[in-house]
This record gives sequence, C-alpha cells and structure tokens, in this order.
Amino acid sequence: MRLVNTIEVSFEEVMRRYMNDFGSKNNLWETENLQNANNKFGRWLHTQIPIEDIGEIIMPFHNRGGAAITPECGTTLEEAYRNFKANRQMFEVQNPTFCKNFEFHKSDIMKNGMKPVYLSQEPLLTGPSYSKLTAYKGRITHLDGFHRLMALMDLPKKPKCVECYVAVYDSFKS
Repeated sequence: MRLVNTIEVSFEEVMRRYMNDFGSKNNLWETENLQNANNKFGRWLHTQIPIEDIGEIIMPFHNRGGAAITPECGTTLEEAYRNFKANRQMFEVQNPTFCKNFEFHKSDIMKNGMKPVYLSQEPLLTGPSYSKLTAYKGRITHLDGFHRLMALMDLPKKPKCVECYVAVYDSFKS
C-alpha cells in the first residue's frame, strides 16, 4: 500500500485533529483505540493513501448493531464492501444501525468531503475486534473510520487520495 505526502506528527496533534473533527463521544472506544495504538507503536504519520489502494486496508471484526459486517478474523476493506453490497437487504434487517451510519457518512462525505481515517501499521491484536487478526500482521489496519471508509467505497466520485493518520513503529519506512 502506498503512502504519499507523509510527515511525522505528534500524538497530541493526532488527538487534537480527532477531537476537532469528531468531538467527545459518549462511547470513547475510538479514543481508547488511538491511545492503545500510540502505546503500541509510539510514532504517528499524517499521510494520504491513493484511492486505488484503500481497498487493501485491513478491517477488524465489526458486529455493533446486529449482523457482523466483517468476520472475526478480519478482512480487507474491498472484501468487506463487496460482502455488504451483496447482502445489503439482509443487513438492512439484521444490522439497521450500520446501514443508517453508512448512509449518514455517505451523505456527509458528498456534502463536506472525507474526514481523515485513523490506521495502524498492523492490527492491535487486542480486544474482540482485533484479537483474531493475526493473519494480517504487518498490514495497514483500521483504527477509526469504518463507516467512512465503507461509505467512500460506495461513492461514484471519489477523491484521488484519502487523508489518514497512521500509528507506526520507529522502524517503519514509508
């Protein structure tokens, strides 16, 4: 996966941007995810991923709201989107929360543009969403932005690149 226009940033800058874009939510698992990534990796990059490469992002297990959108072992964004589209009617019934969020983010991206997504050099391998992603060690993995990425895949007109923040080890070379 290509990362372009990459600069190193502090974790404080990552959190400032996140809070500026999304505010404090009632459910703070997202900011805990970012903190866990900072603890594991220790370094952050502000970068872009060309639209042709975003399908390679590894997506963790996601079943909030009903039927699982991705399997426990994870999958690529491209595969998750393909499954969602093929089974959309089933998800409308068995996971209406995800479908509503998907449509909200699709509309928001069309009106306001794509907000950044938050990724890591490899899976965190902790908690129910990431613990079974061992097959994806060393692959860029989602931390926050699941609905945004899925919605982006559904848009006929996409940006050339997706802005992201990526938690990486000191040894990472972009």
